[in-house]
Amino acid sequence: MMQFLPGSVRLFLFVSFCCLISAEAGAAVTGPCGNCHTMHNSQDGKTAGSAAYGTGNDRLLRTDCVGCHSSATGDTIITTGGGYLPIVFNTNAYPAQPLAGGNFYYTNLGDSVNDQYGHNVLGIANPDLNIPHVPGKGYGGLPKTITECIGCHQVFTNSPFMYARPGNVLICIDCHVFPKHHADDSATVVGAAGGWYRFIDEVSGIEDDDWEQTVGVADHNEYQGEIVKDGGSMSDWGCMCHNDFHALVNPSGVGVASPWLRHPSDIALPSVGEYAGYTVYDPQVPVARPDLSGYGAPSATVTPGTDQVMCLSCHRAHGSDQPDMLRWPYIAMLTDDPSNPAVGTGCFVCHSTKDG
Repeated sequence: MMQFLPGSVRLFLFVSFCCLISAEAGAAVTGPCGNCHTMHNSQDGKTAGSAAYGTGNDRLLRTDCVGCHSSATGDTIITTGGGYLPIVFNTNAYPAQPLAGGNFYYTNLGDSVNDQYGHNVLGIANPDLNIPHVPGKGYGGLPKTITECIGCHQVFTNSPFMYARPGNVLICIDCHVFPKHHADDSATVVGAAGGWYRFIDEVSGIEDDDWEQTVGVADHNEYQGEIVKDGGSMSDWGCMCHNDFHALVNPSGVGVASPWLRHPSDIALPSVGEYAGYTVYDPQVPVARPDLSGYGAPSATVTPGTDQVMCLSCHRAHGSDQPDMLRWPYIAMLTDDPSNPAVGTGCFVCHSTKDG
């Protein structure tokens, strides 16, 4: 994503203003510099910034993250000028083919029901009406609001939550800390040289070339798992705001083995019992790999006992069409019911003996 700065307002996509990812999988942004930048912070007599050019943007950008990665159509990838642009906020409806991270559409509706469906990001949504604090994030035994996180983080450089914003709402660079659109991310496993996996600081991964718009058993992202605490996994480092939900970070709050106190994350899928049956990769229930170095491409195989359950096994990072940002309708997960249409899906991909 592009730099997303405080003071932005809701934006809608103007393709000509936005940078494009090269049509070659894994390459950096291509095209005229003017697609993204304006050299003197003005265009047709107006200052560069939002859709109306009402405010200035850092780095001479013509718009910001939300302005570039939004669309009033149902498309989740915009193709123009020989490149691709991923869309994470469709303004008219939740898309039929959301990308891997899902979509922010529901949070834009601005009520307590729809706030349950995704992260509340400035320029798209107001602060969450249900949860005033960050779930799973505490300090000194007390939960913290986003505003309180900023109060400490502003003393750091290039840190999540170091930028001010109006109230308890996220901005894109809280997660995508170092957006490097000009970095060469053509390596199979994208690391520091490519700007890290999807610009998530210190997280490595294999980036699917169409952001999982098309997805299958061997056509998907590959996510870095966790070996030690703060080891740079997608769950622990990529979702570090919710670190009390991670078994390696907070063993007393999660547990270290069954019976778990909370659902484990960054823990190997057991190789025995009901879990042993999950051996063919299901993109509806992705796993993390503790070591991606041997992967030349996404794998169609899951190895119980090695591959790990993670946050994204159940949730989408941006938002989904289900409460709690889940990948499937939790209410449809009915145990011991052979007529259940959810047989073999969702929770039952791992818990394979519980659906009847």
